[in-house]
Amino acid sequence: MVEAALGGVGSGHAPSQPWISTTDSYATVSSWTIVPFGPLLLGHSDHMTLIGLPVPLVGLRDSVLEQPALPALTNERYAHTHAAYEAASDQRPALQKWLATELPPLLADCDPVRVVGVGVGDGSVDAPLAAALAAGGRRVRYAGVEPHAPSAAGFAERLNSLGLQSLVPTVVIGEFADHDAGHPADLVHFVHSLYYVEKLTAALDHGFSLLRSGGLLMAAIAPLEPLCVLTELLCPWSGRTPWFAEDVHAEFDRRGVSVRTETIVGRLDVRDALLDPLGRGEAVLDFLIGARSRALEPEARERLLGYLRDISLPGHPGLLPHPVDVIIARKP
Repeated sequence: MVEAALGGVGSGHAPSQPWISTTDSYATVSSWTIVPFGPLLLGHSDHMTLIGLPVPLVGLRDSVLEQPALPALTNERYAHTHAAYEAASDQRPALQKWLATELPPLLADCDPVRVVGVGVGDGSVDAPLAAALAAGGRRVRYAGVEPHAPSAAGFAERLNSLGLQSLVPTVVIGEFADHDAGHPADLVHFVHSLYYVEKLTAALDHGFSLLRSGGLLMAAIAPLEPLCVLTELLCPWSGRTPWFAEDVHAEFDRRGVSVRTETIVGRLDVRDALLDPLGRGEAVLDFLIGARSRALEPEARERLLGYLRDISLPGHPGLLPHPVDVIIARKP
């Protein structure tokens, strides 16, 4: 799986931009400048209508519907495949750099600055941000909410290892819906975590409720473009609705809240998956579809691999655009 002006957050449309060169490790552009894949889909996966999509995806859908639901990933398999997926993409370091560069100036008048991170995992994205916020000895109170205990322990260890006296990290092992910050926050962020909430409206409402007036709510979430279309199609969602950047934008539009949006376009390397889908490329395939890819019938697997070839960057088979939208809103 992964991005308008904030003197006061504004919204707008940027002029068209050229296609991103594959020689760049990543690029940031206005999310409105990328031709969206979303309009090709009507509805979510349980009643998805595909219009003019590549033949491999249409055939893949048909062949998957003919077999039992794919086995979901266990917690252990999820952690393993997530690590492999991140290692195959340059999106995370690009996102880390963007957040650590762009967010601190927006919170320059806060000391201490109070942060609530939702679904922080092992803190790999949070640590560079926390260090940047604490530059110059500024006091930072950084709470990470994470339901998975081993990941929460990793978050605490990673932030404590920064050795910054002005940084006070805390970790909350539990669900965000139950979290009470105890003091209004300056920043509440969801980095690749809104996919998993049951009710998007409730999660954003709770995030806003934790903020002081003028505080920032930020979501980093993938747009419904070729990679996520595949995930939405094949992942066993168990009756849940998957959320993507378009859903978050719709929620802010409904509230009449203006946002700043940047798209960070990374690249995902699936060449191992194309060459050895049942061996060294299996973990990346598993995370990409959110299920055990080994359970795919041979015909369905070939259609999946054909789709990945189709959406590769021109002249670079197996290198896929891997975008994430960073959406920032300021609480009135």
